[in-house]
Amino acid sequence: MRRHLDRAAAQLASNRAAQHELERDLSDKVAAQRIDGRCHHLRNTSDGLGHYGGVDRLDPSLSLPESWSKFSDDNILHSQSQRSASQRLREEMEALMSATSSEMWKQFSSANACFSNRISETTDAKNSLQSHLAKTLQEIFQTEMLIESLKKALRDKDPPLKVAQTRLEERTRRPNVELCRDNPHHRLVSEVREIQDTIQKLQERLMEAEVTLQNLVQTKVSLEHDLSVKANSLFLDQEKCMSMRKSFPSMPRLVGFT
Repeated sequence: MRRHLDRAAAQLASNRAAQHELERDLSDKVAAQRIDGRCHHLRNTSDGLGHYGGVDRLDPSLSLPESWSKFSDDNILHSQSQRSASQRLREEMEALMSATSSEMWKQFSSANACFSNRISETTDAKNSLQSHLAKTLQEIFQTEMLIESLKKALRDKDPPLKVAQTRLEERTRRPNVELCRDNPHHRLVSEVREIQDTIQKLQERLMEAEVTLQNLVQTKVSLEHDLSVKANSLFLDQEKCMSMRKSFPSMPRLVGFT
């Protein structure tokens, strides 16, 4: 397009030069015709007649009939040549503008298709993130409920442990030979150990649940951040960019016509 613009500027200069030559030739011929017309109408009784001695020996002419005719013919041929060159250049420029318009439309459509695909991909990713976030929130809720259940179970185990340990401690006060390692003693020891083992397992399960909850919370934060990024990307592509690409200039406007 820049090359054609440069050619158009050069052609315009050539056209103006040809116009100038035609106008000058035309002006000269009008002046000559006016002079010859006055000469044609001179009579013996005309005003302004005078003697101009020796004028018949002067030859002020700069051309012959052949060169005079050729000069005008050359100007006409040159102007015709420039008009033809201008016509060809206009046709080339119109073809170029039409091709450029078609290419721009092709690129416009291609870019819109890419935008639509990207928006669809981002929407799918956003929906997937929302689904995972909902499941993560549900997992967080269930884990929190599990933690509360484990804490309650630990609290519930404390009184029985106190009872069993208190019974053992009380039985250590039996006097003399009554301090016997009997079946109740063995059963109380076994009960304390069972309760302590259960409490240890509950504490381990509680620690695992708390670690799981921390991981779920971190996952939730990450999903929310990613979801925010995807929502922002959708807003930029769908609302900002595509809103500016809803229309495309008409073909006459693209090819430079009004």
